[in-house]
Amino acid sequence: MKRWGGAAVGYAGLTRPVELLDGMRVEDVFTSAERVRSSGRTLDHWAGRLAGKRAVLRLLGLPPTATHLGQVEILPLPTPACQADATCLDGHPPAVHLHADLAARTDPRGIRVSISHTGSHALAVALSSPHLPEDDRRGGVVEGVVPSSSRLLEWGGARG
Repeated sequence: MKRWGGAAVGYAGLTRPVELLDGMRVEDVFTSAERVRSSGRTLDHWAGRLAGKRAVLRLLGLPPTATHLGQVEILPLPTPACQADATCLDGHPPAVHLHADLAARTDPRGIRVSISHTGSHALAVALSSPHLPEDDRRGGVVEGVVPSSSRLLEWGGARG
């Protein structure tokens, strides 16, 4: 596994999530929970989630096929104060959950993702990181889901 992976997804001039996917099906790339969470959201939201998935796959050294993208789930991590379900629209840091073959091959507890947007692109960085003390203050690791670090990380740009 590399130490970090990044991705950018352009969405300028597009109107529907399927246009982001280069011929792949929305149902193959986004999990049912992601589709519920993203329903009714703007295209930049969908592009951000896709950029996060691509960044995780780049971190893992895997190609962004529909199968691999569908095994990476990017959902908000509820904080201890939030009792809502996946439809909560409060701001929560993104968390990574790996499914199927990826879950069997890789321990997701060390993967953190950060997503940002410009007016035309969604940008994401996935980092390989050890368990951090603030993870415990957020209520611990949810089964298979890893909280994103809230502290600023300084990076030397090392790729492994």
